[in-house]
Amino acid sequence: MSFKGWIMLILSASLVTGCASESDKKKDTHENHQQHESNKAETENQSEKQTYTDSSQASDDTSLTEINKKVEDQDGAITLKKYAKVNKQLKSEPIELTIDEVKVLHYAPSVDLIDFFHGYTKQDEFPYVRVNLKITNKGKESVHFNPTAKIKTDQGETVTWKEDFYLEELNGKIKPGEEKMGSLGFILNKTNVENLKTITITSSEVVDDQKKSISDPLTVKVDF
Repeated sequence: MSFKGWIMLILSASLVTGCASESDKKKDTHENHQQHESNKAETENQSEKQTYTDSSQASDDTSLTEINKKVEDQDGAITLKKYAKVNKQLKSEPIELTIDEVKVLHYAPSVDLIDFFHGYTKQDEFPYVRVNLKITNKGKESVHFNPTAKIKTDQGETVTWKEDFYLEELNGKIKPGEEKMGSLGFILNKTNVENLKTITITSSEVVDDQKKSISDPLTVKVDF
């Protein structure tokens, strides 16, 4: 083969190799993009699958959304009396608070739980408010915050965070970037829930580690 022929052969081989490399590069980029989209979708699906769990002190009401429907389990019997899908986001820098849903339930606890509830009420059966919510600290410093410092019914009854029996540790310190999701439960001793039309939820102030107030309380009115 002539020298010129060898040159043409080398150039052709280089061209084929270059095309193959470019094709592989595009293939890798496409596969990486697909993997990224797959991971993103999986993360979003996991977020959507987050649910509010039932309390160890109360019957599982997570499936209850229809008024006067009742469920029974080993913890007792519970009936949904009022329901509001609130889905309202409130901001009090650096806190972002989402009130997801509020339920008013009538609860008849099992015999083994009655002594526990006698620390909150003298009644063996009682109504209570369940608040499902999420809290996120969008700031760069830890802060202290109570998402439901108090609840007031339209009949004048007020209950405070100290009376929460769900005990999911949603109150208190929240670190930078931390998200908390859970429920609080408050027994109503003086409210006729059949006539209940609204409740008002008020958070605490946001305070820093030196107990200095850095943001005002948040308030939301929930209509049933």
